[in-house]
Amino acid sequence: MLILTEKPSVAKDFAAALNAKPAKKGVYQGNDLTITHCLGHLFELYDPEDYDPRFKKWRLEDLPIIPETRRFRVNKNVEAQTKTVIELLQKHKQDNILIATDAGREGEYIARICLLEAGITDISNARRFWVSEALTNQVIADGIKNAKTLSEYNGIAAQGFARAWADWLCGMNLSRLISIGNPPPAFSVGRVQTALLSAIADRNNEVKNFIPSAFKELKAEITSDNGVSINALLQNPNTGKSAFFDKDADYIQNALQLCETKPAQCSDVKSEIKHSKPEKLLNITGLQKIAYKKFEYTPEQTLNIAQELYETHKCLSYPRTPSRVMGDNNVELFLQKFESLKNSSPLSAFSDISLINADNKHIFNSKALEDHHALIPLAPPPDNLTDIQLNIYNIVLDSFFTVCMKDFVYNEKSLKFNIENFTFTAKIREIQEQGWKASKQKNKDDKDDINDDLSQVVSSFNENNCSVKTISIIDKQTEPKKEFSLDSLLSFMENPRNNDDTKLCSLGTPATRADIIKKLFDKQYITESKKKLYSTERAAFLLQELSKNEHLKKIAMVSQTTEWESSLQQAPEKFEQEIISYIRDCCKISAQRGVYQAEPFGKCPVCGKPVTESKLAFGCQGYKDSPQCRFVIWKESFGTKITKDDVKLLLQGSKTKTKKCKKKDGSPFDAELTITDGRLSPIFKNKNT
Repeated sequence: MLILTEKPSVAKDFAAALNAKPAKKGVYQGNDLTITHCLGHLFELYDPEDYDPRFKKWRLEDLPIIPETRRFRVNKNVEAQTKTVIELLQKHKQDNILIATDAGREGEYIARICLLEAGITDISNARRFWVSEALTNQVIADGIKNAKTLSEYNGIAAQGFARAWADWLCGMNLSRLISIGNPPPAFSVGRVQTALLSAIADRNNEVKNFIPSAFKELKAEITSDNGVSINALLQNPNTGKSAFFDKDADYIQNALQLCETKPAQCSDVKSEIKHSKPEKLLNITGLQKIAYKKFEYTPEQTLNIAQELYETHKCLSYPRTPSRVMGDNNVELFLQKFESLKNSSPLSAFSDISLINADNKHIFNSKALEDHHALIPLAPPPDNLTDIQLNIYNIVLDSFFTVCMKDFVYNEKSLKFNIENFTFTAKIREIQEQGWKASKQKNKDDKDDINDDLSQVVSSFNENNCSVKTISIIDKQTEPKKEFSLDSLLSFMENPRNNDDTKLCSLGTPATRADIIKKLFDKQYITESKKKLYSTERAAFLLQELSKNEHLKKIAMVSQTTEWESSLQQAPEKFEQEIISYIRDCCKISAQRGVYQAEPFGKCPVCGKPVTESKLAFGCQGYKDSPQCRFVIWKESFGTKITKDDVKLLLQGSKTKTKKCKKKDGSPFDAELTITDGRLSPIFKNKNT
C-alpha cells in the first residue's frame, strides 16, 4: 500500500503508527507499505504565456483568455519531492493507495492533481483517509480502517478544481483588462481580494460622509436600601429606546425636574440564570486577532511565527486550521498535554481537569472539525525562542488552559422602574460563580466583556426599596461604524454581512486570509494609520473603473463573492461555467476606460517632473521622456524605511527627522536624510561615524 500525505509531519506520524522506517528523503517503508508526502501544493496552474507565447504581451484583443483545458506545471520550489511523489504513484498505480492529505477541499485538490499528473485516472483502488483529529496511533488505525473509496469525495475534488480555475480566470483576465493602457505596476483584480477592498473603501466613505445627530439620555443613579447603586435610563415612550432628540426636549426636561431624589418603584423584574463559557480553543484567525490586539503583529507575521513554532520548534500544533475544537478521540492527548504543560502557565491553577472529557462538546466535537483540530501547545517552549515567538506561544498556551475552566455564572436581571410616571430601565448581572473570569482578573490587559453601562455587574441589588440618588442629562451623538482594523477585518472575513445585516458566506479561508490582506498592502490598495485601514487613490481608481461595467462591478461586491462561494459548494461544474460566462461578459468593454494618474509627492529635483510611488520606490516620471531621468528614492535606503512623509519633506528641500540607519556591514548609525546633487544622502549625527 502507498500512503500519500500532505505534510512531512503527517507522514512521520503515519510512519510511527505503522512501524515504517525512513528509506530516503521524503519516503518511509515498512512491511508492504510505502509512505510519502507532498509539501503543500506540488503543482501550479500554467500562466497564460505557457499556453501561447503571444499572451506574454498584454493586449485587449487577446481577452478573454480561456484555455480549453487547464494544465499544471511543477512548483519549482519542490521539484525533488514532486518527482518522488509522481514516481511512487506510478509505481504503485495497480496497488492500494491511501490518500491522506488534509481533510478538506484544498487537501483533496492537492492529491487529485498528483494523481492526474501521475497518469492515474482509474481510482477504484484508492481510498480516502478523512480525519481532522490529532493523529495518535489509535486515530490513525481507526482512520485507515474506516477509509472510504476515493470516488466518494469526487464532489469535494470538483469544488477544489473549480475554485482554483475560477480564481485563475478572474485574476488573469480582469487584472489585464484594467492594467492595459495604464502605467506600471499592474493592477491586481481577484475574486476575494477585490470584494474585500471594496468593503474597506465603502467603510471609509461611510465614516467620511457620516453626519452625526445629537441626542440626549437621562440617566438616574438608583440606590437600594442595601447601599448598592445602579444606573437606569429613561425610556422614550414613542420609541421604547433611551435616545431623545430635539422633538422630545420637553419630555426629558420634565423627567429631570420631577424625578430627582424621588422613590423608584420597581414595576417589573425579569430574572434568568446564565452561563458564560470560556472562549473556545483558537484557530489561526483567532490567534491572528489576539496577536494584533496585544502586540500589533500583522496576520502574516502571526501565521509565519506560528508556522515556525510548528515546523522548527515542534511546540505548537499545525497552525493553518479553521477549527476551534478537538476531535472526540483526542481526550487522552489533551490530558497528556495538560499534565506536561501545567507548570508552564499560572492559568492552569484555574483549570478544572474534570472538564476534560468526551462529553464536553465545547472542547471535543468531531462534527465541528474542519481540515485540522484547533491550535494547542504540544511541548514546553524551548529556551531559544525569541520574544515574538514566545508571545505567540503564550497566547495559545493561555487558550489551552482557559478552555477547560468552569463557566462564569450570573443572574441577569432586567429591571423596570416607575418614577413619577416615567419609565426607567436597567440591566444588572449578579455574579453567582466567577469561573473562568477569575483568571481574567489576574491580567489587566483582558477586558471584561460582561460589564458595560447597561449591564452592570453587582454583588446583589434589592429592587424592592429604591430611590433616585442623582439624575442627569447626558449629551451624545450618533456614531458611524468604526474604520476597519486588521483584527476587525479578519472578523469581517469570517462573518461578512450584507447592508441589511444578512449573514453571508465567509471570505477566503483561515489559511489564505493573511495572504489576501498582505496583497492589498503590497498592491498599494490600502494603508494603515493609527490601527485604521484606509483605501488609497489607486484603489479608488480601480473600483471606479470596475463600476463602469455592469458585469465588472460584481467582482467588487461582497454579496456576489459569497454568492459564488455558495454556488461553488452546491454545484461546482455549474459554478465554473458561470464564471467563464461572467469573464466573457466582462471583456466586452463599452464604457470609456480611464488612465490612472498617481498623485505626485512633489517635483523631481533633477528634471522637475512629478515624483510618484511604485511598489519599491518613489521615482521620477521623467523616465518616459528623453533624455530619461533616473531620480529615485528607494523605500528602503541606508537600512531604514523611507515613508511618504519623508519623501514630501525631501522634495521640498528639507531633511527628514533623525532615523536609525545601517551601514553595508550592518553596523548602526543615526542620521537625517536629505537630497544632495539628485541623490539621497545622510547627514551624520555623530561626526566620528
